[in-house]
Amino acid sequence: MDQASEIVKDSIRRFKHLPNRTIARYILHEYGEFFDGNLDAIRSRIRYYTGSHGKKKRDQVERNNTLIEKDVVSIPKTWNRDIPDYLIKDGVWLILADIHIPFHEKKPIEAAIQYAKDHKVTGVYLNGDTFDFDSVKFWRPDRRPNFDKELEMAIDFLDFLEQEFPDCKIVYKVGNHEYRLPSLVQSKVPELMGLPLAAFDVVFSWEQRGIDIVEHHQKARFGKLPVIHGHEIRSISTAVNPARGLILKTKSWALTSHFHQESSHTDKNIQGQYLTTWSTGCLCNLTPDYNPMGNAWCWGFATIEVGKNGDFEVINKRILPNGKVV
Repeated sequence: MDQASEIVKDSIRRFKHLPNRTIARYILHEYGEFFDGNLDAIRSRIRYYTGSHGKKKRDQVERNNTLIEKDVVSIPKTWNRDIPDYLIKDGVWLILADIHIPFHEKKPIEAAIQYAKDHKVTGVYLNGDTFDFDSVKFWRPDRRPNFDKELEMAIDFLDFLEQEFPDCKIVYKVGNHEYRLPSLVQSKVPELMGLPLAAFDVVFSWEQRGIDIVEHHQKARFGKLPVIHGHEIRSISTAVNPARGLILKTKSWALTSHFHQESSHTDKNIQGQYLTTWSTGCLCNLTPDYNPMGNAWCWGFATIEVGKNGDFEVINKRILPNGKVV
């Protein structure tokens, strides 16, 4: 049986308590392309399968054993989808996060890169909010928006990073700031949802650059260590520090960015395992217009060494105002 007929039969079964015209309008809205947008053609099929075309047609439907009530109903397919972890199996990785271009700071970026070169990292992981996307934020920008200029600076930074680490694998995590663009489109023009993400891929040339993408709300695992940007887990408390808030939520060792604070917290479970969590500092302006005073932000980065067996070692660094790594 053709797909259009299956659509009609399935709709009648599901909405048999509704008038035929109402069912036809539903089908037109959801599956109009299968019927050339013709409401009367849909109604005609509904009348056929409900036996409303007269006794001759009704007898034909019964003889062909196609009455809707006799169809077997299955459990509907779920919309859930599994998001696999992005796996990093070995190597020494530089973790840079919360750079927020164009509100980045040159001094800490240079310090982090020099440290990474001195310690011969084999990969660079950009753990979210590399770019700020200030021009497309939901709230009205507090300055004249210039999205094109932000894109130019973002592309220049990627070029710079590839220049500084020509032999390193680069992986890019989508943070909440990068997700500002699809979020804005979803709230304003949901019909275009998906196009900004495609444009994002084209503009930054991820595939041509050989840069892997860790999607929004996708977790990375450095061996046994889960690494997130931080906004994916709701209500991580920073009352003591982000690392302590992280362990209360994850009940595991883990590393996060997003909070612009360098911190660590160690606890022990009932089996005697020591569990440590970390939060990394940022590489952006520490006194932005929206939060100029009283924040606990600091510059920082981390390195993660991953062994063949999945074991890991995290070195979480802070960068002082003079550019010294401590």
